[in-house]
Amino acid sequence: MRTGYKAAVILALLFTSGCAKDFNTSNTARYHDAGSRAEASRDFPQAEEYYGQALVWAGTERVPASLLSLTMYNLGRMKGHACKFDDARELLLTSLALEESASGPASAQVSRRLFELARLYYDRRLYAESVPYYAQGVAMVRRLKLEEDEPVTFTEALQDYANALREAGDQRQADGLRGEITARRNQEVGLRPRYLIARYSPTCRNGHMLVYSGRA
Repeated sequence: MRTGYKAAVILALLFTSGCAKDFNTSNTARYHDAGSRAEASRDFPQAEEYYGQALVWAGTERVPASLLSLTMYNLGRMKGHACKFDDARELLLTSLALEESASGPASAQVSRRLFELARLYYDRRLYAESVPYYAQGVAMVRRLKLEEDEPVTFTEALQDYANALREAGDQRQADGLRGEITARRNQEVGLRPRYLIARYSPTCRNGHMLVYSGRA
């Protein structure tokens, strides 16, 4: 998620929820914004620390569910980059459940969490485990007609989904996506993704992932 977008979401949450003066909500947002800035600088350990502080404040008193979900989502991603797979998975799953309650069972925010869980498994080469999350995410994007909001990123997700299906032994379904992926790539020649997704490395050393260039 882009830093500017995250900041805008937080501000909107603060004012529309009537909690603009709430001390804990304000501190949650403040630390979350600091985490967003650290993440934008690719300082994932610092971002993990700030998002963690945001979650501490979020847990001291009730804050808007969407803000709590967003905080858990971003902290979960940073835990994944720090090789803390179990923590990452639990945070992302909890964020997904919260978001389904906050914005409804089908929304752009819910699909984002589904794809993040899919990538977490996929990038660790746990392909069979990633397939259900890709399937749900792709179906939701199609149902909401969001394919062209981030066309290059969606095509990459389709490619990952096809790869995961193939690795999991479902060659027929993987082949069924081939034509769509090829057609989309032909239409997207020269297009760049609106933002880059930081991929998880499958290799850890001394508790940290070996960083590599993420794909869109």
